[in-house]
Amino acid sequence: MGAIMVQLSDYLIRLAAEVPRRLNYARRLRRRFIFKEVRSRLDKYLDEDKTSTILLPGLRGTGKTTLLGQLYFYALSKTPEVIYIPVDELHLLGFSLYEAIDKYLELFRPKKPIILLDEVHYDEKWDLTLKVLHDRMEYFIVATGSSALKLRESPDLARRAKHIEVKPLTFLEYLHLKGEKVKPVGLEALFEFNENLLRKAFSTVAQHGKEVERYLRLGSLPITLELSEEEAYEYIFTLIERIIYRDLKDFRNFDSSTLDFAMKLLFILANPRGERFSYERLSKTLGISKSTVIEIVRALVRSGLLVEIPPAGSLTRKVRKGPKLKFLAPAMRASILHKFESVDEAALLEDAVALYLHGAGRLEYEPGKGGADFLLIKNGERYVIEVSLGKSDISQVRRSMERLNAEKGIVIGKRFEIKGDILMIPWWVFLGLI
Repeated sequence: MGAIMVQLSDYLIRLAAEVPRRLNYARRLRRRFIFKEVRSRLDKYLDEDKTSTILLPGLRGTGKTTLLGQLYFYALSKTPEVIYIPVDELHLLGFSLYEAIDKYLELFRPKKPIILLDEVHYDEKWDLTLKVLHDRMEYFIVATGSSALKLRESPDLARRAKHIEVKPLTFLEYLHLKGEKVKPVGLEALFEFNENLLRKAFSTVAQHGKEVERYLRLGSLPITLELSEEEAYEYIFTLIERIIYRDLKDFRNFDSSTLDFAMKLLFILANPRGERFSYERLSKTLGISKSTVIEIVRALVRSGLLVEIPPAGSLTRKVRKGPKLKFLAPAMRASILHKFESVDEAALLEDAVALYLHGAGRLEYEPGKGGADFLLIKNGERYVIEVSLGKSDISQVRRSMERLNAEKGIVIGKRFEIKGDILMIPWWVFLGLI
């Protein structure tokens, strides 16, 4: 143990010297919107001694390491007592997270440390380590990790830590990172049928019309901002392979053949006709058991790759009908479809709508032929939402509203019109809300 600790000391001293150079790239990049929330909590720690543990889970490619790097330089402008540790590198060298932090505190003896941990899920006991550190009530801790963090997170830490999900980019955040000045009007304008604010979003998007389609195909992941289209598709597909063959393997212990089936399943789901499926049909198509299919789907949802949208209706119906599955980042679906030289913009738009509405309320879909794409239940109100790039027909939305007892209907298509309790909004204006 003594020899290992000496090696660890050497590594930590070298790391402390190298971190500014390693993270220097983050200084030239614009900050994501959620940076403000994390920064405000850091300021409370520095000004009011309010300790906190913040977890930043997110899909690969959403810019978590860059966010942590920007937080590092902000914290460094306030205090020299900033600790940054790349936990994947620590794991590769054979050190545990707890012994590394313990040794760092011993070496540098900070009085009010800020601890920044990247890729924390690489340590087997990361959650216990953070719980122990949190309970000391002496530190400000920010840890990034895979969306699958919660697969192994203890209930004790879940109650203590603040979770801020690092989601894919919205269209306005995409423009913001590209250097444009934007001001979101918010989704409430949509739910309130606020015509003035909706027209303001209309004018914002009108200035950046050429960027909307690129956003839909590739712009939901910040890693694509400085890549050509072909490079971006290849990079994103590599991310998908890492999620399948590294993340799922680490968190579910699937064998190699099951991981291959998971990749085949993603190819099926990427096809717009594959999103409304039955587990039985997928089981027959893939030649594996229904229970294995269910396990793979659950793992893909927990990894952050897919969003699971349950059917509306009774518990019996929810059990009988399979969920609708959307890609959390439209760019993920686009990179798969690009392999077949067929990128379906309607399917990408539905992914984007699911991304925007995910977390805004309880999101469901209406099963059966002619059913609504989405039902959003928010603050006691029910909204039927239809996504249509073809001819907008409100009669279908009206029927769904009656069946689902919904107060309002929203058609995301090509026209802008308010007809009583139904709002028709162009899809590019919808994307320009947040």
